[in-house]
Amino acid sequence: MMGKRFASIDVGSFEIEMGIYEIDAVRGIRLLDSMRHVIALGSDTYTSGVISFGLAQELIAVLKDFTEIMKTYRCAAYRAIATSAMREAENSAIVLDQIHTRTGIEVEIISNSEQRMLGLKALSVRGQRFDSRIAEGAAIVELGFGSMQITLYDEGRMVSTQNLRLGALRIRDTLEQLNSARDAQRLILEEMVDHELEIYSRLHLAGRRLKHMIAIGDPVRILYDRLMRKEGRDPIREDSADRATVQRFYEYVVKRTNAQLERSLALSAQSAGVLVPASIVYQRVLDTIAAEEVWFAGTRLIDGLAAEYAFNHRVIQPTHDFEGDIISAVQEIALRYGEGTTHRAYVVQNALKIFDALKKSQRFRDRDRLLLHIAALLHHCGRFINMGRASLSSYEIIHATEIVGLSREEHMLVAQVLKNEEDSLRWSELPMQVAKFTAIIRLADALDRSAKQKTADYKVRVDDARHLVVSTQYKGDMTLEKLSFERNKAFFGEIFGIEPEFRQQRSV
Repeated sequence: MMGKRFASIDVGSFEIEMGIYEIDAVRGIRLLDSMRHVIALGSDTYTSGVISFGLAQELIAVLKDFTEIMKTYRCAAYRAIATSAMREAENSAIVLDQIHTRTGIEVEIISNSEQRMLGLKALSVRGQRFDSRIAEGAAIVELGFGSMQITLYDEGRMVSTQNLRLGALRIRDTLEQLNSARDAQRLILEEMVDHELEIYSRLHLAGRRLKHMIAIGDPVRILYDRLMRKEGRDPIREDSADRATVQRFYEYVVKRTNAQLERSLALSAQSAGVLVPASIVYQRVLDTIAAEEVWFAGTRLIDGLAAEYAFNHRVIQPTHDFEGDIISAVQEIALRYGEGTTHRAYVVQNALKIFDALKKSQRFRDRDRLLLHIAALLHHCGRFINMGRASLSSYEIIHATEIVGLSREEHMLVAQVLKNEEDSLRWSELPMQVAKFTAIIRLADALDRSAKQKTADYKVRVDDARHLVVSTQYKGDMTLEKLSFERNKAFFGEIFGIEPEFRQQRSV
């Protein structure tokens, strides 16, 4: 029996790529065909800020061809995404409208955070090969054409993810503006990369031992494939290498001119110009991380799109906890800003109890619970900057901080919740979801106003659809909690149309 056929389209900074997949519960995700077309949209965007008319027309022509290929394979569904080149282009809305009008394809611009989560989903399909490495400590280094992402796992937990503007195409275009010899350009590039990595290392690598580096991204995938095949070796079977092998490959690349690399590795002139800086960046990252082994997983963004489709449609069950990754990374952000307190964990627990009691009547989704969890973890993080204007400082911190897996809209929602924790606000001007989450967190915070965690037995239920009852059998004094609850319940009632009640059920 034939599985579902799905097409993934990635409108990238250097090329457009499409994969045709067959997905079923027995055989998993199988790539049937793939095609790519080199088109350096990023060169336009990163230098002029717009995508030129000529490149837009070329892009449309390629996507027209892709639609015919999808019809040939009888794909049941597709998803087309665009990354940094389109994201940073001032005329992206115009280009996307022309694409839809002339090809019928809806191209979605995704955030950097969403893009990185797709990369993780592609890796997760590798199962134990991925899980065992992150359990031992790993850095996932994804070098793209526009930027580089470094995501750290320690004992299987995501602890940080950072984006650095060290993409291969962006660097190549910068170097081409220099009237310098090749060796001088290499030294300039190394200094530029080392400066960024020195800051990164000081902030995120201190005290961490990472045994593995997982190298993904089109530049390194192409480079490793060509270097291995040149030696008569199979890059799919032998997809990991020790540091000495990577160093040898690096030296082979940097000691040759672009023309020599074109001939020896069967590269186009465009690819050779991009892969040389990519090789230098990866080597400097490996030296900084000091990993023992590099796994060249060979996954692509289109693989992540197929994996996400399979997970969302329950054709395949994910074996990795992606929400756990998000929460783990957010906990590290909270710790960085001094919010690793027992009070914070207590507020999170109570906020989720209130959410669960309201979920059915408010038609909340599981995704809403995750977003509330994130906002509760980060509430008051702005006190680290300014205790007198903590809410605004919280907003500014989180607005500038990447949270992996969130869309731009979700990220902004979390930031707005943090901004609006104080009283002197015009609630009528807030999006309803922001107001609801803020009301829940404020009520949850009131239940531990003394920050002494007086009771862990709060029970929350909705009575007759009109009252939210929060009860406890704690026998001690809860005057401060009651006063704070009374102070916050009016806003909660205004937003939800449900009156909160606090009941302390003392034993007789």
